[in-house]
Amino acid sequence: MLELRSVSKVVGGETHIDTVSLTLESGTLNVLLGPTLAGKTTLMRLMAGLERPTSGTVWANGTDVTGVPVQKRDVAM
Repeated sequence: MLELRSVSKVVGGETHIDTVSLTLESGTLNVLLGPTLAGKTTLMRLMAGLERPTSGTVWANGTDVTGVPVQKRDVAM
């Protein structure tokens, strides 16, 4: 399971992601849709650990992995 809890991302004073919370269950297929510049890529990078959120936390299988390097996370995308 992958969970975002009140995740936000601000870059250079511009809000890219504004307080997103969601839960993705293991073994399910999920689709992320939105218009250009809606924050889809930023959200995926936050989930994958390629970027750190400005606020909020990212959880994988019940463990807070917000500050864990991508190589040490037990998550594949």
